[in-house]
Amino acid sequence: MQEMLRALIMVLGLSLSVSTGYASDLPRKAPRPLASALDAMQGGRWEVAASLARRDGIAAADLIEWHRLRAGLGEPRAILDFLGRNAHWPGLDHLRQQSEEPMTHADFDDVLAFYEGYTPQTGTGALSLARALMARGRQGEAEIGLVLAWRTLDLSRAEHDDFLREFGTLLAPHHEARLEMALWRGLGDVTDMLPLVPEEARRLAKLRETVKRDGGKGLTEAEARNPGIAFELFTRHLSNAPEDAIAVLLRQSRIKAGLGEPERWASWRRTLARQSMRAGKAQLAYDIASVHQLVEGSNYADLEWLSGYLALTYLKAPDLALDHFQRFRAAVATPISLGRAGYWIGRTQEALGDPEAAQLAYAEGAAYQTSFYGLLAAEAGGLPFDLRLAGNEATPEWRSAAFAQTDLHEIGTLALRMNDLSLARRFFLHLAESQDRTGLMQMGHMLEDLEQPHLQVMLGKTAAERGVIVERPYYALHPMADMDLPTPMELALAIARRESEFNHVVVSGAGAQGLMQLMPGTARDVARDLGLLYVPSDVLNDWVYNARLGSAYLAGLGARFGGNIVLVSVGYNAGP
Repeated sequence: MQEMLRALIMVLGLSLSVSTGYASDLPRKAPRPLASALDAMQGGRWEVAASLARRDGIAAADLIEWHRLRAGLGEPRAILDFLGRNAHWPGLDHLRQQSEEPMTHADFDDVLAFYEGYTPQTGTGALSLARALMARGRQGEAEIGLVLAWRTLDLSRAEHDDFLREFGTLLAPHHEARLEMALWRGLGDVTDMLPLVPEEARRLAKLRETVKRDGGKGLTEAEARNPGIAFELFTRHLSNAPEDAIAVLLRQSRIKAGLGEPERWASWRRTLARQSMRAGKAQLAYDIASVHQLVEGSNYADLEWLSGYLALTYLKAPDLALDHFQRFRAAVATPISLGRAGYWIGRTQEALGDPEAAQLAYAEGAAYQTSFYGLLAAEAGGLPFDLRLAGNEATPEWRSAAFAQTDLHEIGTLALRMNDLSLARRFFLHLAESQDRTGLMQMGHMLEDLEQPHLQVMLGKTAAERGVIVERPYYALHPMADMDLPTPMELALAIARRESEFNHVVVSGAGAQGLMQLMPGTARDVARDLGLLYVPSDVLNDWVYNARLGSAYLAGLGARFGGNIVLVSVGYNAGP
């Protein structure tokens, strides 16, 4: 494994190259009209902003309009016009949500046009659509939408009252469902719903609130088994009686629909299962993880994998493990998870005495050598290193690609000229969603020419989430590769990519800064050891300074841990 890791580092570090030429042709400052337009926009002078932006072209003008509509300041005709010509833009769900109130001032036909293929996200929008549908004789559709909104949406007090005043009779059979939803979500209209439901539903709802506040003393067996009440008991026990929490979890998991909303239990289920595993209680850990009542989603996949792992490695039950790992495989699509599935199915088939099936599984996992388990699968199956990771695949010239002529590309480029990395990332990554693998490779070369390693990495990661690997941008190089560093360049690049995704101006929630995510105290200590002046602002604003300090700290860890890559990486992430 160490040899494969070294090979991976060498190939990624030495085979990729940074191209130059295109970025130097682009002005680094925004064209004056758009820069001035954005300044005016920030000051709330929207008409001035629109006038200025038009001097920079249609895309620039639409960018200002996009911001205006997302601020909820649009008029019905302007909203419909924008959506009509820019249905391919990012952030339209928020734009539409913000536009639901302005669209209440539109005529019925325009309201129906606005909601074509789109479900209201607010109570105001749901009511507006229902009125328009009824006005056009589409009573059934209106009633379906109203019931759906009543059972699913968070409503303001005014919206709540409007629903009841106009459609109370229609909604009456659904009051219990709304109360239950409000209790699970912790919505503010629980109190308003209580008078509307039957006495028993009202009693259980009040009891649930009491258990949440004061505990569950005196509950009958039936009350304790109510999914909502059981969940409140479970969460109360977590802090002071975890054994009791586990007992509640296991009991409810064995009752059909006993969890109410299984997703709300899933995170703690995973935590408790792992804690039990580490405490040597493998059967308990398996019981917690496996009877989860989920049918899809990331929690489903994670718990199926964990159940398989426990069954194989602790319970020595490969038949049981294989069922879980195969369900995990069917539920995932990313290279990381597919590599993991292949490796563990291979391990399980070996335990079942089927080497041919094991080899097939390892080969499947080894197709995803960008992942840890993909590398393990290749090693276990005796399969070669995937040379595609070198990123040397022939790619058509990107300037002739269709995306290069789009307004999304134009705005992304304008954003880079303004040093607005966030806006550029948003538009380029949204553009990437519509590209096939060839288009993604071309976009990778474009971003390489623009000297944007952070955006290259983000492009690669976005593609990987779709199950598409574009190796070159996924493992982009940063100009730090040309520095003379006290630690192997490949390792420094790998750490920087993992820590900041090559975004040299990012600050973590914990306060780590810059390219190599240095804590201020660590940066100060390393600067002192190197005999350099410690300049706090440069840790974030000067990536060269950051790389010098970060690589020196990395070199110190290398000396401390004898060059062990795993310990060095873990030590860097953990901090001093």
